[in-house]
Amino acid sequence: MSKQIYITWIDFQRRAESMNQYVDFDLYYLPPPVSRKWLKPFGYLLQAWRTIRIVLAEKPDVVWVQSPPSLVPHILLGLRAFTRRYGLIVDCHNASMLPPWVHFPAATWVLNHSDRVLVHNEEMRGVVEAHGVRPELVRVLEDPPAMLDLPPAAPRAPDARPYVLVPCSFNPDEHLPLPAVMGAARLLPEVDFKITGRKWKAEAQGLTKDAPPNVHFTDYLTIGQFEALLAGANVVLGVTSRTNCQLSVANEALGAHSPLVLSDTGILRKMFGDAALFGENTPEALAAALGEALAHQPEMRAKSEALKLRRQESWLAEARRASQIGNGPASGGTPGAGTLVKPPAGR
Repeated sequence: MSKQIYITWIDFQRRAESMNQYVDFDLYYLPPPVSRKWLKPFGYLLQAWRTIRIVLAEKPDVVWVQSPPSLVPHILLGLRAFTRRYGLIVDCHNASMLPPWVHFPAATWVLNHSDRVLVHNEEMRGVVEAHGVRPELVRVLEDPPAMLDLPPAAPRAPDARPYVLVPCSFNPDEHLPLPAVMGAARLLPEVDFKITGRKWKAEAQGLTKDAPPNVHFTDYLTIGQFEALLAGANVVLGVTSRTNCQLSVANEALGAHSPLVLSDTGILRKMFGDAALFGENTPEALAAALGEALAHQPEMRAKSEALKLRRQESWLAEARRASQIGNGPASGGTPGAGTLVKPPAGR
């Protein structure tokens, strides 16, 4: 069995965690050691050194690496030229094809000298290939359904108000629809809305100033705190303004068997149409979809669970195809990306 590692320069990501429940790699988080933007280049030097040390110590057969930052594949490709050869799989998130990372020097050249380039949906495949990446290197690997070991939902009083969980990082694609979420909350005053993410970002964007009284900003949550909220949510709402975004929250909701409402995009309908309800990013459309989800919670929970099981099977087949790298242009001679394990039953 080949030894695999996955390196990402952030502190946590659900996609990587979920993939690690299906794919046998050791996951390394290397978050930025500094927060101030002007210090980031110095932080990158430390992250690069840690990356090199991990690879030299682990001697992997295959390295999976997340991009962006786009310089991480550069480091690993350069290191491979001076050490034992290993397969290199670059997991390209959508932001890798947006400024500033898409303009990073030699970004396309490095992808073309990797062994596999993963994108998250068919639309992004077209974007990556349009930037000059060789089509034979590109594979679509969507986020797998999260396998969550959720705590039991805390007992709630019979008269407790229902709540909608809105996982949020306040990135630009989420910032644009959030006023519509606020408007939907005003149309559903009997329902609480819990918006996760760092509160100072919400304040900086002016979202807390005129928020209705049934909207609550949770501030930063630990993984355990977030999963406790997820376990008790009546509905999970995921919003985006990007047509090519697949929303990690949707797979978290499937993992929790939660009723799910999403922004109405083609990608999200294709991936989650069997379980979710959809609304345009307007107060009226989101409120209508949320109201229907709240009224049909048992049926929607059953649909989420059924779609999770189907997506697990299809994702495993997709991952087996995507991870075969033996014939890549710069392959280290590894016949494949390792052992894919069957997910356990249950959550």
